[in-house]
Amino acid sequence: MLGRVEWTVDGHPRAIGRRRERLLLGLLLLEIGRPLPMDRLTDLLSDEDERPRSRADLYVNVCRLRASLRRGGADGAVRLVRSGSTYMLTGDPQLVDLHRFTQLVDRAQRGTEPREVSRLASAALAEWRGAVLEDVASERTRRGVATAFDELLISAQLLRVAAEFKLGNYSSLAAELARLTVEHPEHEMLLAFQAATLYECGRRADALRVLSSARARMTARLGLDLSRELQDLRGAILRDDPVDRHIFRCGALGAA
Repeated sequence: MLGRVEWTVDGHPRAIGRRRERLLLGLLLLEIGRPLPMDRLTDLLSDEDERPRSRADLYVNVCRLRASLRRGGADGAVRLVRSGSTYMLTGDPQLVDLHRFTQLVDRAQRGTEPREVSRLASAALAEWRGAVLEDVASERTRRGVATAFDELLISAQLLRVAAEFKLGNYSSLAAELARLTVEHPEHEMLLAFQAATLYECGRRADALRVLSSARARMTARLGLDLSRELQDLRGAILRDDPVDRHIFRCGALGAA
């Protein structure tokens, strides 16, 4: 479900059907083991630029998906069942990359030893090949079901960054943060870690440049200065003070 909705058997992808059947499969996998009302499914299957879907349309999609799962050898691993006005996919959540990802992030969030947190967060990020349902869902549908997982991705990235910082792996972390801050240029925790990591690498001028650039962007776009936390971090870098306490003020990251 991460990146491309597909079903693999023994490492080989099997055909699922047309985009709408793949979207239906993805929606059911999101809630595997839990019933989804038909009206909810028909709404999520409707694109913005077409007529609303009906229950008759949903029934056709369900029949096609069931046939595709049987042909693809997946019918033994999962079952698509109807109960009243709901449909549900039964099976082991660990068969689904998204659920492996969320479980690993949850374990990392509960971890206390940096090396183990980094291992779990790295394993979670290795599952992430792209956004949830990105190849099959409209933007409206993705907003309705996938936004929380996009936020969980950033949480996983921050958990790994915080753990690697605590382990003192500054050189490799600097390169990773350069990429992450391009993807999320206004994320204050990532900016704080980037500046602190560059400072720990002996690149004090680069660390200050990161914060100055962030301040210029925020002023130009929002008319705001740096947050108090980033200003305090900048002051610590200017004074050549330890920076750890300035970036681990957030309780969740401080426990990572």
